[in-house]
Amino acid sequence: MIKPRLTEEQRRALDQSHGLLEVDEDGRKYVLMSMEVYRDMMGVGTDAELSASLKAIQEGLADIDAGRTRPFRDVLAELENE
Repeated sequence: MIKPRLTEEQRRALDQSHGLLEVDEDGRKYVLMSMEVYRDMMGVGTDAELSASLKAIQEGLADIDAGRTRPFRDVLAELENE
């Protein structure tokens, strides 16, 4: 697994922006956040919850890559009919 390292500039920018940073690099946009911000945002307190959260995100991205998706409006319509 790749273990990228933050630059000092990125570290300073994260500190100055309370742990959440949007980066626009030649039209490609990224979000960089501290672990504390991620845990607060996702409501994951324990390491086990963090691991499960990251695994679920990876599985969701794999589903998108494999075309296993449905339009959101279809899901909403189905939920409204229940």
